Amino acid sequence: MVVRAILSLAKRKMTEPFCLAWVFLSALMILSGALLNPSQMKRYVSTRGLILTIIIVSGVLWGLWFISTQVSILKRKDQELAMQVSLLNNDYEKIIKELEKLEKEK
Repeated sequence: MVVRAILSLAKRKMTEPFCLAWVFLSALMILSGALLNPSQMKRYVSTRGLILTIIIVSGVLWGLWFISTQVSILKRKDQELAMQVSLLNNDYEKIIKELEKLEKEK
């Protein structure tokens, strides 16, 4: 997940805050896997329950990953559109000033 988050940041598919959140989440997952003792897990959870839990957690993580990349892409497009609107407003103001100047000359 860490590598995938960094690659998404490099490909401009994810913004920095989302990438930081995913790196933090993956670091927490690594720490919990290292610090918890999974050998005694069979005492508390059955194999079928563990498989079902892994599938559900993987699905939720994939969904959250998809949503965060889509939100990041939309935020970048929104920034680009804001810049284009600003440039269009500047052009509009120049055209209006030029039009007023031409009307005064008539």
